[in-house]
Amino acid sequence: MLILLGVLGTAGAVFAWRMAIKEPEREPKIEVLAGIGGGLITGIAVGVSALFLEEALSESQKYATWRASVEIAESIPGFSPGDRDIAGINFSGKSLHNADLSGVDLRGAQLRDTDLTGADLSGALLQGANLIGANFYEADLSGAKFEGAELQSANLTHAQVNVEATTFHGAVVDSHTCWPKGIQQEKVDSTVPNDKKAGEDSRGEKVPYCTMWTNGERIW
Repeated sequence: MLILLGVLGTAGAVFAWRMAIKEPEREPKIEVLAGIGGGLITGIAVGVSALFLEEALSESQKYATWRASVEIAESIPGFSPGDRDIAGINFSGKSLHNADLSGVDLRGAQLRDTDLTGADLSGALLQGANLIGANFYEADLSGAKFEGAELQSANLTHAQVNVEATTFHGAVVDSHTCWPKGIQQEKVDSTVPNDKKAGEDSRGEKVPYCTMWTNGERIW
């Protein structure tokens, strides 16, 4: 309908313009046609603007509803934000088993005690994130960036860590941080221990077992 009205309005305006050139003595009729054409075009513009505004409000409401449901949920298996903005959402304490967070910007995010068992965090940006007590058991951390993140008491056992791309420079760890078996010592050495024992008994194969975690379960 909007397209039809637009065509009619444009045709009326063009017809009036041609009449003005060929028959200037018929000015009243020309003014009427021009007014009708201009009115229809203006109406179309207003209608299209209203449709766009309605669509934008609808999308905004859908996003607000989605965000609210994520914020209050305790468990979201297979969670994936897609192309939605998750900045500012507090994921602390949530269960995000098998979540798809590959390539997601989580810099400074709140993920304290978050269960990320089996999650895909490949290429994720986690610089400065609060990951204290987070469970990365069997998670894909290839290419993830943990610079400056808080990893005290975090469980990385059986996590997939890429030899070159996964980085931990400046990440804060403690004696309860559990590393995946065989992790490159230089990666662990680039972290910042915040207790005296962190350099002694929390680093890779030097530890026969994790004192806080048994595989993917926290024991205390």
